Amino acid sequence: MKAVQAPDQEQAICVTCGFCCDGTLFSHAYLNEGERGRLPDKIEQACFSERDKDYFRLPCGYFTTKCSIYDRKRAEVCGTYRCQLLVDFAAGKVSFDDALATVREAIEMRQLVMDEFGRSFSGGRETHFRQVLVSLGKICKLSDDGSRLTGEQELLIARCNIFEALLIRHFRSEEAFEKMVMK
Repeated sequence: MKAVQAPDQEQAICVTCGFCCDGTLFSHAYLNEGERGRLPDKIEQACFSERDKDYFRLPCGYFTTKCSIYDRKRAEVCGTYRCQLLVDFAAGKVSFDDALATVREAIEMRQLVMDEFGRSFSGGRETHFRQVLVSLGKICKLSDDGSRLTGEQELLIARCNIFEALLIRHFRSEEAFEKMVMK
């Protein structure tokens, strides 16, 4: 099935953001039956199977500051996924300018978190937001065993929580949010 071309303004919002591709919203993306083996090399190299379903790990190897294969063959999910911000834009609930402002605010907030994490914990290694959450989860687990979090760690965790709230409010679907809350 060929992906439908999104309206120009929706494309502009999408390529400005990229959170669904860069490891901010997800650690992996699903593949439809039969897609594996017919995808661009970097996606194929990131493929894995779990419970009889195929996925590819994110961040996508074709994403730098935007998708470098946006106009070429890629996984179907790449052309069909719509975050809550795009759904709200298409429904007229948010204007184009407001959608872009939300994306820019989220990018700035994520960059603050990533810079702080990089200075304090990563030792200069490249990472993405989902990995930051995993690392901070491990630090919190260690603190549950009796060690105390530093003020720097507590501030970074608070910033991550604020950023996650922004992602939940503007980028994740209400259905996805309900699944998270109801678990």
